[in-house]
Amino acid sequence: MQINDFYEDITSSEADLIIDLYEVIRKLVQADDDVTLVRLGWELNINPSELSDYLHIIITILDNVEREFEVR
Repeated sequence: MQINDFYEDITSSEADLIIDLYEVIRKLVQADDDVTLVRLGWELNINPSELSDYLHIIITILDNVEREFEVR
């Protein structure tokens, strides 16, 4: 961890949500479907506006998953 990086505690429910986000994003990318907040909200049964707090994490996951499938 670099000195400018910061550490943030997350709850177990937030960790579970991040794992669920990863799994859904991976499924959508694999199926060549669009990844949108509305679609993620529908898949996870969460209001899309609540997902906006996790936008940075969603974009990071999406970028990593797309690179993973690009390598294959």
